[in-house]
Amino acid sequence: MHNEQGTLVDHNELFRFISQVLEAVGTPSDSAAEMANQMVASDLAGHESHGIRRLREYAYRARDGFVDPAAIPTIELDTGSLVSVDGQKNYGHLVMPMATDLVIERARMHGIAAVTVTNCDPAGRFADFCDHAANEGIAVFMFMNCGGGAIDVAPPGGAEARLATNPIAAGVPREGAPNLVMDMATSAVAKGRLGDAQERGTQIGDDWLNQSGVLLPLGGVKGFALAVMAEALAGSLTSAGTVGPEKVEAQQGVLAIGIDIQKLRPLADFKKDVAKFATHLKETPLEPGAADIRMPGESTAINTAARLKSGITIHPVIWERVVELSDAYSVTLPAPKNANTKD
Repeated sequence: MHNEQGTLVDHNELFRFISQVLEAVGTPSDSAAEMANQMVASDLAGHESHGIRRLREYAYRARDGFVDPAAIPTIELDTGSLVSVDGQKNYGHLVMPMATDLVIERARMHGIAAVTVTNCDPAGRFADFCDHAANEGIAVFMFMNCGGGAIDVAPPGGAEARLATNPIAAGVPREGAPNLVMDMATSAVAKGRLGDAQERGTQIGDDWLNQSGVLLPLGGVKGFALAVMAEALAGSLTSAGTVGPEKVEAQQGVLAIGIDIQKLRPLADFKKDVAKFATHLKETPLEPGAADIRMPGESTAINTAARLKSGITIHPVIWERVVELSDAYSVTLPAPKNANTKD
C-alpha cells in the first residue's frame, strides 16, 4: 500500500528483496539470507536506522570494493579462551555470527571467554547477537569502535568530532520473557537514527547535537567515559585501530566477552532470579501520564510482534533508494501490502 507516509510491505517481501540485491553484488546466497534476516529484524523491531534504509550503502560498498561479501573470516590467534578473528573485509553482519558462536563455544569450555574482531565492515545492530548468546545460557558483553574511522561525536565541550558512536551491547538470559538485551550507542543518539530523523523530517532531540551541529556523547561525561572505554577495548586491545589525527576508513573493532552462567550457578535459578527482579521493577508505581516500564529487550519483542502482522512501512525517501537498487540490479520491487490483509 502506497501513501504519503510510505509504502507498506510484508516482512517476507522485504527479506526477498534485500537478499536478492545482496546476491547481485556478490554475496553468497546463505550469507545474503543471514544479512537480510538481520536487516529485516531491525525494521521489525522499530530500529529502521539499521534496516532497509542501509541497503544502498551496503550494496555500493561491495560494488566499490570496500567490502568483500564472499570473504571467509579467519582465526588469527587461538589460546582457547581468547580468540582473534580477522573478518577479511566482509560485512560485519556476516562476521559477527561466527564471532558470537565462538564466544558461546569457548565460554562453555572455559567458563569465560573473549573474542576480538577486526578487519570487517561495521555491522548493524548487535542486539540479535547478544540475544542469541543469552538463549544459549551465555551472558555476553560487547564493545565496538570503528577502527579510528566514522568520527561523528564530540567530547563534552568539544567543538568538533573526535570519536565514533562506539556502541556497547549486552545480553542476559531471563525466564519466561524476552532476554534482557541492551544495544546502545555511547553518543546521545545513534548516527543512523539521527540520519533517519533528518530524512523523515522529524524533530531532532535538543540534546543530540552541540552548537556546532556535532553529535554529543550520551549523558555528557558519563557517556564520554563509556565511549573512551569502548575505544580502548574495541580499538586498542583488538588492534583494530583507534582515533587519531589521520583520516582512516571505518573498519569495525569488537571485543565480545561471554560468561557461561551454569558454571557459576544453575541456569534455571539464575533466569528465575532475573525474572523476579525484572517483575519488581516493572511493577513500580507510575507517575501521572508515564508509559509502562519496559525492561531492555521488551520493546523489540513488542514491536516485532506487531509489525509481523501489520507489515513494515518504508518511508518515501527510502523507497526511492529501493527503486534505485531495483533498477540497478534488476531485482523486482517489494510488493506493497494491503493494510487490510490479515496474515
